[in-house]
Amino acid sequence: MRYRVFAVVAAAVALSVVVATATASSKTAQAKTLTVWLQVDAQNGWPQVVAAANNAFENSHAGWNVNVQYQGWGDHLQKFDATIAADTTPDVIEMGNTEMTKYMAAGAFANITANKGQFDNSGHWLAGLQKSSMFNGKLYGVPYYAGSRLVTYRTDLFKSAGLKKAPKSLKQFESDLAKVKGRNHAKGFTPFYMAGTDWYSALSFVYDYGGSIAKFSHGKWHGTLATKKSIAGLTAYKKFFRSSSPKSASKLNEANPAPYTVFSQNRTSAIFGPGWFSCCTGKKYTKVTGQF
Repeated sequence: MRYRVFAVVAAAVALSVVVATATASSKTAQAKTLTVWLQVDAQNGWPQVVAAANNAFENSHAGWNVNVQYQGWGDHLQKFDATIAADTTPDVIEMGNTEMTKYMAAGAFANITANKGQFDNSGHWLAGLQKSSMFNGKLYGVPYYAGSRLVTYRTDLFKSAGLKKAPKSLKQFESDLAKVKGRNHAKGFTPFYMAGTDWYSALSFVYDYGGSIAKFSHGKWHGTLATKKSIAGLTAYKKFFRSSSPKSASKLNEANPAPYTVFSQNRTSAIFGPGWFSCCTGKKYTKVTGQF
């Protein structure tokens, strides 16, 4: 599951969390412009919601206007770090839950613990969402949304391989992919596409086997990827990758090419990622796109 958070930028320095920066908050009091960095997901998926939120803010804060600047997941942190160095940070930024800790620990975001009650539904935030917005007991972000990862697949190719139901286990899924592969011999086709450096997918295996990335103890983070359970998860991921994805994909990342691009080019029968991947599988395959 991927969480997004909004954070208010605090020092010089999206679950999504919205975060406010420290230097940005003092700067905007003079500028009367609230600069917000959102991911292109919002621009493509829910522009009406963004417009409604902007209008609501501007109507309740006379003289202010909202300047939304859309970013991409692949380079937004690099660009954000550059604004920190130049002291030109946005006022609010969307972050992934796995991106929050580094900046919270560095003092990059404003402490909004005392303001929690001012946010809608703050008394009913999901515990997992709120946890990713906190560091050392203090709140630095506001939960935005969460999305589960799932398999997007070609129902026609699975059906032609004699598969009528979604698999109920990884072992069964591997068996199903082998059957699809046996029916499709086109050059460049792979039954399942996954980039070798797709750590989001790899960590799904790690946690499924009871492992973790790190644990916080006695004021410090301690890596745990070398533990027996984490290694078991990574080993399972490696086995699955080798059995279902092309060797050439081992050097690719999840953004280049995007999994749904490979899907839309008829080069795979299944991909793994957020539910919204179904929107980008190509018009030709819209009616034969399924998910589980």
